[in-house]
Amino acid sequence: MFYGKTEIIFDGDISQNPRCPHGPTVLFQDEVQGGRKRQYYACAAYRDKKVCDFHLDREEKITQGKKFKWEQKLKEFMEGKDDHPKTYSFYKAFLATGKTNGKFCQHCGKILVHPESLTQCISLRHLVTEFSAGQLKKPVSLLKAKTENKKEAQYFFTEESTKYLLDCIRSTESTHVLCIGCPTIFQNLPKSTNKLLLDLDHRYQGLLSPDEFVWYNMMNFHCFHPQGETILRNFISSALRENGGSRQRFVVVLDPPFGGRPELIQSGTLQPLQNLARKCSQDLAGNWEEDLTAKFNLGVFWIFPYFQEKKIQAVNGDLKMAKYRVNYTNHKEYSGSEEGRKYGSPIRFFTNVELSSLPTPEEFGYKHCTHCNHFVASIDQHCDICNVCPSKDGRPYVHCPVCHRCVKSTYNHCHVCHRCHLPQESCPYTQAGDMSSEKCHANKDITIKNETSKEKKGCKRKFSVENGTNSTKCPIKNGTNHNKCPVQNGTKLKKSHYHSKKHMKRGIENIFRVSEINFKKSKKRKFQNS
Repeated sequence: MFYGKTEIIFDGDISQNPRCPHGPTVLFQDEVQGGRKRQYYACAAYRDKKVCDFHLDREEKITQGKKFKWEQKLKEFMEGKDDHPKTYSFYKAFLATGKTNGKFCQHCGKILVHPESLTQCISLRHLVTEFSAGQLKKPVSLLKAKTENKKEAQYFFTEESTKYLLDCIRSTESTHVLCIGCPTIFQNLPKSTNKLLLDLDHRYQGLLSPDEFVWYNMMNFHCFHPQGETILRNFISSALRENGGSRQRFVVVLDPPFGGRPELIQSGTLQPLQNLARKCSQDLAGNWEEDLTAKFNLGVFWIFPYFQEKKIQAVNGDLKMAKYRVNYTNHKEYSGSEEGRKYGSPIRFFTNVELSSLPTPEEFGYKHCTHCNHFVASIDQHCDICNVCPSKDGRPYVHCPVCHRCVKSTYNHCHVCHRCHLPQESCPYTQAGDMSSEKCHANKDITIKNETSKEKKGCKRKFSVENGTNSTKCPIKNGTNHNKCPVQNGTKLKKSHYHSKKHMKRGIENIFRVSEINFKKSKKRKFQNS
């Protein structure tokens, strides 16, 4: 069955939705083949059903059997993780022994102080690693990073990126820093800073105290322990209370999964934080005559790919993209090294802090633009027409007078499709007009380019598109001819069309199988008639 674009439906308070082990689920909507739409609840944190298989149609009735099944799964998921103080007690017990080396279970998330605990973890085939006492000051160095992109892909900032992000936080003169999904920033903040870490990795329970860490899902504002929200509320209240309600900046630094939906992150973390701050200010309103919310300034540093800029600004228009390239130590492509991407890491940070107030990292290859009044990449050139430094991906941009915007220097303007793109790229649609752009169009018939990759095992057969038509359906149905062009009626071309070799082979095999069966049946009838 064909499913179209998946949308998120925000219908009331998400906390009232059915719950999976990872907190309140999210209401999604798919467009099924034929124009019909279906709505269903699914896990907010994981899309992979092997990790969380929760699925409930919106119209489906919630029976007692379903409730019992959900309760059992929650019980299994929380086993051994439901007592933060107890897990942290093993950390304190290890410090009391005075040992210089110890063992840590990467599965249970606790330090193995007693020999019987070590024996049990080994018998269960848990991964047990050794550590030195000095590593306890840097929890990130002790944990083995999870690198499965469909689950909890953990990538840690390089020393260079950590240093600059800390400089940005320091420039805000903030007294309280909330780190969401960025333990590298948390562990490098000075002790004088009031800080709190929220993360989906439960293993930090064995390395950080309940006042330092809350087990948290940023996609639905869910604290896995009941006391987690209380700790978060107290942290925000202390930010409001510290200077008697005077204006100060409370900074949130969040590093979500690259595949996370911006609308979920905004509605699942940033907006609830604003609402919680408003509630805290109302609770403290008796101490001051004026409303504290007006003076409570929530500074945001949202680390995300630059190509998500439009989506981020659509959900939060106050955020602007800084041109600094954020690098990771354990991500080959985004490491900023020679082995990584040609134009460097695509990760930037979006902030509501004035870009002019951020320090210029000149030692890392950036410069200050006097026109924009903030730092940009050294290769970036200011455009006097657009009045902006346009480069976003690390390469120079040029202004296109026809498109009235700046584009990549490798792009040429196409007078057929009326936009700029790579010279040898096949035009996605054609219109009546000048066909003189020889680099883009050899003739009126346009060949669809197959966007195959290692993940997409598509065939390399190309269809000749007539009249700029749309190809969305696969022509292989019931053994039909593969050579016929499926495009008709001159509809607008939107997507490239490709299908699997396996599908094509199956269709051809069906032809011969049906022909063989019909031949045997006709031969049998002739024999019976004779």
